[in-house]
Amino acid sequence: MSKEKLSEIVNSPTSELNKLKIGFLVRATLPIVLEHELISEIEVKKLTQDDYSKMIFDMNYPVLKLINEDQSIIENRSVGDYTRYYADPHNYKDSRYLISSEWYDRNQEDYIRWLKRKISL
Repeated sequence: MSKEKLSEIVNSPTSELNKLKIGFLVRATLPIVLEHELISEIEVKKLTQDDYSKMIFDMNYPVLKLINEDQSIIENRSVGDYTRYYADPHNYKDSRYLISSEWYDRNQEDYIRWLKRKISL
């Protein structure tokens, strides 16, 4: 997806975005946000923190996980015995991140609100 398509999504009415599945919406938007560096390093760091992700999105795991290059993708994706992150790494500056796969309907409004507040295209 391009920045232009992301702009179209961000500028869509919330009522239209609510019709999309949250996992689809996150996978369609957050990689572009990271790869085009549309949020600050501070925000990226916050998205790797349990408490911020819980407070902003009501997530049980951090939205982003910094990849440990000494581990396999499977090890990076896992929390305990379960995979909690999508397999595709996304670049932000000189680091690579995984995006949480633990999105539920209850997270949708919070994600849309965050996206509209943080991204201005």
